Amino acid sequence: ISFAFFILMAKLNIKVVQNLLSRRQLMNASFDKLRLAGSYGAFGVVAEEREELIIESAVDADGPWKEYNFNVKPGDVNRTPRWISPYHHRLDWQLWIAAQTGRIERNPWMLSLLLKLLQQEKDVIALLENDPWAESDASPKYIRVEMYKYSYNMEGTSPYWNRERIGRYFPYGQGVLTEAMLKDIIRG
Repeated sequence: ISFAFFILMAKLNIKVVQNLLSRRQLMNASFDKLRLAGSYGAFGVVAEEREELIIESAVDADGPWKEYNFNVKPGDVNRTPRWISPYHHRLDWQLWIAAQTGRIERNPWMLSLLLKLLQQEKDVIALLENDPWAESDASPKYIRVEMYKYSYNMEGTSPYWNRERIGRYFPYGQGVLTEAMLKDIIRG
């Protein structure tokens, strides 16, 4: 029975694979009458420009600021774009979604993330590409989130991304956050 099912699914998925290899892919489409095989995609097209959140921390409120680099999301413009399939880096994905949905009030989980980054919590730091404070005797005291517009450098050479600052995502205006401020915000 399992071999027969394999043969049936292989036959039904021929058009799915052809669609996948096509220049004009159909997203969320079915290719058989019983809808047993089809394509699914959260996004039919990936935009050439994207807004990204960049988290930065510092020992002094006036800087210098160090960026937190994540495993796959754009950050450092000189780092080659990452190939992630078939893996899914949820934190990187959630930060991109947060940039699309607007203010931090729609993404309250970010407040805890910022607090844990300031506290240098090992389990959270392990989710990053690297710890910007690993080589330092100091610990971060201030944190902020900036928003940038990224576009891919079509030449495929370093820098791989073009980046333009849009403005402060959080805290609003020109302020910065401390551990105590984040705890107060989280407590409500």
